[in-house]
Amino acid sequence: MEPARTADCAPIGFAISSNPMVRLIARGKYFFDGERKFYARGVSYGPFAPNSRGERYPELERAAEDFAQMREMGVNVVRTYVPPPPWMFDLALESGLRLMAGIPWPFHMAFLDSRQMQRDIREAIRKGVAEMREHRDALFAYTLGNEIRSDIVRWHGARAVSRFIAELHDIGKQLDPEGLFTYANYPSAEYLDLASLDFLSFNVYLHREADYRRYLTHLLAMSGDRPLVLSETGMDTIREGEPHQAELLAWQSRAAFELGLSGFIVFAYTDEWHTGGAEITDWAFGVVRRDRTRKPAFDALAQTFSAPIPAPLEPAPRASVIVAAYNAEATLDACLDSLKRQSYPDFETIVVDDGSSDATARIGEAAGVKTRRLDHRGLGAARNAGAAAASGEILAFLDADACADRDWLYHLVETMTRRGVGAAGGPNFPPRPRTALAAAIATAPGAPREVPGGDDQLEQLCGCNMALRKRALDEIGGFDPLFTHAGDDVDLSWRMRVRGETLASAPGATIIHERRRSIGAYLRQQRGYGTGEGLLFLKYPVADAALESMYGNSEAVGGLWSWLRGSGAGRIYYGVFGRGLFQAIYPSRAQSPFALATLSVFWVGAALAMIVIGWASRVAGAHGALFLMLPWSGAAALAISILSACLAATFARIDSPRRRFAVRIWLALLCLLGPLVRSAARERVRFGFARAASPEVRGELIALRMRTHGTIPFAPATNKGASARYADGVLDALRTALIRRGLAVARGGGFEPFDLQLVIPPAIRVPLNALSEAEGRMVLKWRVQVDLLPLAAAALAILLLMLAAQDAWRAAATALAALIVASGAIMLVRIGRVAGAIEAAAREAAALGGRS
Repeated sequence: MEPARTADCAPIGFAISSNPMVRLIARGKYFFDGERKFYARGVSYGPFAPNSRGERYPELERAAEDFAQMREMGVNVVRTYVPPPPWMFDLALESGLRLMAGIPWPFHMAFLDSRQMQRDIREAIRKGVAEMREHRDALFAYTLGNEIRSDIVRWHGARAVSRFIAELHDIGKQLDPEGLFTYANYPSAEYLDLASLDFLSFNVYLHREADYRRYLTHLLAMSGDRPLVLSETGMDTIREGEPHQAELLAWQSRAAFELGLSGFIVFAYTDEWHTGGAEITDWAFGVVRRDRTRKPAFDALAQTFSAPIPAPLEPAPRASVIVAAYNAEATLDACLDSLKRQSYPDFETIVVDDGSSDATARIGEAAGVKTRRLDHRGLGAARNAGAAAASGEILAFLDADACADRDWLYHLVETMTRRGVGAAGGPNFPPRPRTALAAAIATAPGAPREVPGGDDQLEQLCGCNMALRKRALDEIGGFDPLFTHAGDDVDLSWRMRVRGETLASAPGATIIHERRRSIGAYLRQQRGYGTGEGLLFLKYPVADAALESMYGNSEAVGGLWSWLRGSGAGRIYYGVFGRGLFQAIYPSRAQSPFALATLSVFWVGAALAMIVIGWASRVAGAHGALFLMLPWSGAAALAISILSACLAATFARIDSPRRRFAVRIWLALLCLLGPLVRSAARERVRFGFARAASPEVRGELIALRMRTHGTIPFAPATNKGASARYADGVLDALRTALIRRGLAVARGGGFEPFDLQLVIPPAIRVPLNALSEAEGRMVLKWRVQVDLLPLAAAALAILLLMLAAQDAWRAAATALAALIVASGAIMLVRIGRVAGAIEAAAREAAALGGRS
């Protein structure tokens, strides 16, 4: 039974009761005993030589003594490899222990090659669950197998084995719907898809702490929104020695709970071990010897198991939790309530009301937390205001529509402190959906999330769940207020990585993040994300390919087509004969261009244009095969888009036990509309020009200037000389001013022949160079470069079409020529606007005195 806890989560003793224990539930990444977290602290037990009743367990008296000794060590879960007899369940209940009961079957054989063997395995699961469910009060979980050999997995195929384990899970759930089911996997078959299980279990034997922590962090991230239990670990004391075993298990148990695992099970309780019809005498993994005398590991584990979990940080740096909120009265109360329950000892909460028109600020003030009211300036500015008001060394950011796990802040700060990094981020999961539409929105593409960059690192933080050192945030100049809805976290991540900061993964720091409640709200969210991606292109145009990874953009669609091509799982390292010790998936990050294209605004727009042009041509009496084909081609293109969305919905994994067909109907609609709205918003920003120009310079930008090169001298407001540092400040200010005017601006990295370069779709580039002169005076020089290759190719296509004999092709050539002329006119207008934009931005940079 879980020890009772005081308000600061410290144990006050173990109470052994004969009252029935409440069945555990898995919620998010943790187990719960009622409303309290339950951490499995366990040892494996057996198998043993048969006792006087033929059971592969000791006699009752010996088992009772063993269980009492386990409780003395702080154990609350006992893992068995064969179903325990009824008396053992009763004994466990009396001792306050829960059993993690294994159901054996021939998983060491090629079981899928024999239909009879498959039937026998199914029957073994039915029989085992049916017999043990009568003792459900003493059950922690059912284990549906242990370490299917990796060469057997390769022999049958990972999909086939994964489907069979999912089938066994379904059989068990039909007999015991409230029971918890798992399968004990191991690194050699890590790539198995075990998403159907209630929680993941892994047997991991790693004896170097850095490797151990890194691999468990990887497994925690891979497990998603399910608990992770380390179901076996240990050390052979014959070869390694008892002191070494004690040292190993001490840091392993402590590290497992620090990282956020929900259970830690040691192999084994005793050196006594009987398997394969023989007594094993050349291995000694027990924490007690055969005669039950204690090894040093017993006391080492007792120290961890009896301490608060997770162990408190000493010292704990002060933290500030910043909640940026805009019209968040519906969710802010729950968010702040979750922060009041945090186990972290020293933190403050700051609510930044970004110009809300509802009761957001009043809710923050009523909760007794720091509340700052701003005019509505957007997400980046609100987070900066919160950071400016913070007194903590660590700044943690939580969205107003999210609820944090009790140990959320602990895991963020622990990760940053232990690894000495500037930032860390954790995962966010949707709440349990209550309607078909909610389940569809929770599964729809485009949900915010962190982007992994390795076993224990991130490429990008997710703003709804991240923590930064205040020092690191100040050094990079804070959040960019250009990003008003989304993208500020991606921009921040890229700037931190450029400075050499590590973005650490803290998968134990979990939050429940509300998804949008209606289709309209979901589409507005996707539009905001698309705008953020467009702004990222303006700021980082030479890295625009990386923008597709923002929040895992279009992953459902890209994953679908990768699956159809047979490469959805990426490459798997098996090792020779499938015997590689640590086998893993190396996913391909390339997404299918075709899959992305079919749900883009360009594809759908072209399809609609073909339908309209073809229909209008027929009304006007035009003839020819081309005009007859146009509407049908457009309709076919639209059908492909709809098919892509439907297939993505069909193969998506949904978290809804009922009304699954309705969920997939809604999901198909969202898979169609979400990427379309997102791409439209992104391209509107990318192909816009002077979108955000201020009123005082708008006239200059619209004026047509046919100058294709130029030089602008300007003097900053304060005379600070021409130092390289000051010149960098002026260039940063100039770049910021140009981006605010809707221009994509790349910064030279030292290998390019420019300091800044404007990238103007579709084919214009404008390199700028700065020259520092005396007395703080700087000179900007630029030239306009147009890529003529696309125009030449288009002209050649027109010529070939005009030479064609059929009138229909000549008409097509005329239409294409008109399109090219229109594009050329747009390019000329944009070229003419360049000078005005640069001059206005230069004046602004001078007024700022070189401050970006």
